[in-house]
Parts: sequence; C-alpha cells; structure tokens
Amino acid sequence: MNGKPDFVFPERKIAVFADGCFWHGHNCRNTEPASNSLYWRAKIARNRKRDRTINKYLRSNDWVVLRIWECQIRIESIPANLKALIA
Repeated sequence: MNGKPDFVFPERKIAVFADGCFWHGHNCRNTEPASNSLYWRAKIARNRKRDRTINKYLRSNDWVVLRIWECQIRIESIPANLKALIA
C-alpha cells in the first residue's frame, strides 16, 4: 500500500486518510504558522504534493481514496460516517 492511510478496507479497496488541518494545509481555522513561516509553508506544500501523488497512485490502481479533514471529525459521528463510506 502506497501512503499511510489511517483506515484500509482491502476487500473494497478503500483507503481513508484523516488529515491534520495544519499539516495538510486546510484553511479552516486560520492555521497560518506563527513562526518560521517560510519553513512551514514549504513543508505543508510538500505534504500536499505528496497527498496528490498518493491519491493519483491509489486511484490508478482502482482504490477509492477518502480524505477527511481533522476539523470534520466528531466523536459522535465516526461510526455513522464510516458505515456510510463503506456501504
């Protein structure tokens, strides 16, 4: 398996990634780095590029790739969300 999905359903070829908003560049909560911003912007850009590469690779091998932002995860909804994704 290329990449490091948080959840894998091999029988259905589904890879689920739970991406941290800061580390993967989601702008949901003004997650702009407070210090060393040049380093962090470059690091986040590399992470996003790697995410796109992994998505492309998996999809080209007939996998379904799902990415969930950290800010979208709610404890009370995890079981329902997972059931909906694999139904």
